[in-house]
Amino acid sequence: MPRIAIGIDQSYSGCAVVHYNASTGAAEETVFDFSPKAAGSGMQRIQHVHQTLFVHFERHSVLGQTTHICYEGYAYGARYRREELGELGAAMKLALAEVFPEHVERRIHAVAPASVKKFVTGSGQADKDKMMLAVYMRWKYEASSHDAADAYALARIADALATPEPPELRYQQEVLATIRNPPKKTRTKAAA
Repeated sequence: MPRIAIGIDQSYSGCAVVHYNASTGAAEETVFDFSPKAAGSGMQRIQHVHQTLFVHFERHSVLGQTTHICYEGYAYGARYRREELGELGAAMKLALAEVFPEHVERRIHAVAPASVKKFVTGSGQADKDKMMLAVYMRWKYEASSHDAADAYALARIADALATPEPPELRYQQEVLATIRNPPKKTRTKAAA
């Protein structure tokens, strides 16, 4: 049976999704235009993102074949459009939860942007061009865009999470360990 891993890189204006078939090494890439010009604004845009991704995931899901799903987490230091990115992220997460309810607890993972870069290049500081080149050099995958290169890397991380054998590279092992055992969040007391 094929082993499918999904990687998702969502940005303000679009979303790249890669379905990676570990059994054959083939990858299917889809890039959606979710810019306000294409998807509308406000609630209309959120509905469009949710419905488009729901239909896409539903069409491409085969029971028992999708092992893990990784999406790029938020860049918490970002200053612009944080609220809109949060809404679009929630629409994507809802679509995933509806199509893959059995995966929600342990097979859908948010991966920090720096961890995606580290898994591919060994450094959490790589720029978009370096990432695209590194994806090609490491896996011979020619992505159509920076977002698609990140989505492919996320699909490879998802596949590595489904594989019992650890990757050869120490920095990749470190990334997987962080995803499997995220640091516990500490609560701070509110000022009185």
